[in-house]
Amino acid sequence: MDYDAVVFDMDGVLIERSPSWVFDDAAERALREADIDDPTDGEFRAVRTLHGGLDEATAHFESTHEVAFDRLWHRRNELVTANQRTAIEDGEKALYDDAGAALDLPATRGIVSNNQHAAVETVLDRFDLRDRFDTWYGLRPGVEDVGAEKPATGYMERALRDLTADRVVYVGDRSSDVAAAHNVGIDAAFVRRPFNADADPDPTPEYDVGSLHELVERLAVAE
Repeated sequence: MDYDAVVFDMDGVLIERSPSWVFDDAAERALREADIDDPTDGEFRAVRTLHGGLDEATAHFESTHEVAFDRLWHRRNELVTANQRTAIEDGEKALYDDAGAALDLPATRGIVSNNQHAAVETVLDRFDLRDRFDTWYGLRPGVEDVGAEKPATGYMERALRDLTADRVVYVGDRSSDVAAAHNVGIDAAFVRRPFNADADPDPTPEYDVGSLHELVERLAVAE
């Protein structure tokens, strides 16, 4: 294999994406704990997905409810992680059947995810995978990591420094993953799952595969 390190996205690549209730429930509970019992649709979307942006949410919740949005967002993310743990335990969020093939690649391995760092570690612990990766990064729960999501490169750069590899490929399931890889000067592999089967990734990845099994086969002959 022509690569000495492989870095993976997590959700949609190694493990199934979280069901929508994970985020709905986290937003509802965070609002309720902040004594906002009857939020508007806009308030709910702000806490669920940061719809409208951080500055708008911060100004609105502080002026309307005297609630610090940074604390609300931090709590939302703690609940998202807890809900993912429940989804895993209940079998709603499982490793893909082909994940094992990728973990046997003869290279150092890392994870860079837009999920919470605590959620990444939950997955590693639940499936006994810590010794299969040399480094991993997810987002911190506070507002300080708003904007750090891929295609931003901060965590990708940290992973590459940890791995000290000359040739690296990043494996993802979204255009933002491909862009993040190219932004740091490495190759990208785009893995197709049922939810992105018809996607047209932009920019174009070096590898476009239907499974991690196919990726392993392609990498084995990469030159």
